[in-house]
Amino acid sequence: MKKWIAVWLVIIVVAVMSGCGKSNSNGKQEGSNPPANNGKQEITILGNARMYDGEENAWNEVAAAFQQETGIKVNLRWQGKWNEVPQNLNAAKLSGENIDLVTVGAGLINSSAAPSGMLMDITSLLDPYRDRFNDGMLKAYEIGGKLWGFPYGNSSAGFIYYNKTIFKELQLNEPKTFEELVAASKTIREKKNILPMIFRGKDASFWPNLYMSTYAQATGNKATESVQDFLAGKKEFAGDAEKQAFEWIKAFFDQGVLTNESFGTDGDGMRATFLQQKAAMMHTHTFNLTQEQTPDFELGIMEFPLMAAGGQAFSQPFGGPGTGIAVPSFADRGNLSNTVKFIEFLLRPENANKIISRYQPTVQVVKGVDVLKSEIIDKLNNDLIPKTTPYLDWIWPAEVNTAFSSAVPAFVAGKMTSEEAVRSIQSALDKIIKERNYRFEWWTELTEDDWKKMQP
Repeated sequence: MKKWIAVWLVIIVVAVMSGCGKSNSNGKQEGSNPPANNGKQEITILGNARMYDGEENAWNEVAAAFQQETGIKVNLRWQGKWNEVPQNLNAAKLSGENIDLVTVGAGLINSSAAPSGMLMDITSLLDPYRDRFNDGMLKAYEIGGKLWGFPYGNSSAGFIYYNKTIFKELQLNEPKTFEELVAASKTIREKKNILPMIFRGKDASFWPNLYMSTYAQATGNKATESVQDFLAGKKEFAGDAEKQAFEWIKAFFDQGVLTNESFGTDGDGMRATFLQQKAAMMHTHTFNLTQEQTPDFELGIMEFPLMAAGGQAFSQPFGGPGTGIAVPSFADRGNLSNTVKFIEFLLRPENANKIISRYQPTVQVVKGVDVLKSEIIDKLNNDLIPKTTPYLDWIWPAEVNTAFSSAVPAFVAGKMTSEEAVRSIQSALDKIIKERNYRFEWWTELTEDDWKKMQP
């Protein structure tokens, strides 16, 4: 297993280049017994440079309040980009620095930080505080039945924005099926002479998101299980469902819902095209528009259409709470009691609100956090979030994601058959298994000593 962990440390750089008990009324911990502290009265947090207006000041305010209450100082170290966190954490370990907490996303936890042995299994530490999170929010941080971090921010889900004003003008109902979407697109082209839908196809990393949406239905809403079996070597990526998901994406272009304009459109271009009403719909995997930002028309959101008429599958969004916090495996065990105190403090609604409010959250990840209010945000939370499952690119490795980023647009453009497309995905996995000893179920190969290094 030591060789396996060493291999993971080597490929961290590759991985991060891929995309995206109870508590009492005073908030004091009950029912959990982390090791007593070693006399230190400080903890250190490592993370990327803060990305939202006012976020760094909010962290400073919460840290100061924690010190005032407990006497424990919180050192905040923000440096680099979000995808550089695993390298920075490893550098801190190699230099002998102690890091008690690290802010790291669910994708990086799954792809590199946990498999490389850099994180602690915090299942027992967080058990008393599971009720501080809304249902399903911890799922993306669980690997092999253990918890390797917890979400602390906003959440997302894939859907389609649409211009309700145009739809009302043309007397179009919100499409539920692909057939209805095709018919609505035809009317939009003929009556308005604009694009029915726009997608950021110039950004290669977003093509896999389209595949997730079609693959969910092609597998009968068992996409996650199917991908896990593929990565674990229990099946090949070559079945009818894998090919059908490619075919359904191409149908969007063949039937005129999406057009060649999407191939040359990036995120900014997609947004501008939709806001300027040059497209009636916009496919996205993040909530990045509100009604206030579209004063010229009424904004709506719809689910990805049902692709097979009369099928048993339902439209299933992919998403989840991407911003999280974890405990490094090399953290000082003697200081864990202080770390747990700060985790509890962070999860109190009044403190979580101070930090997470800077994200302008649309989904309540931590209970008690205020979210933005609007009709479309209500629909997001009531209709989409309950069905959302974690992004598949948080599960499959960077090399597989790169293969999808190439294969999907190549197939849509007619440069690759569906058979060649699925074979390219399988080949990407086979290559890293052979060349880098990749193992999806890495936790099954941990020795007793390995597990001990990852325990509190």
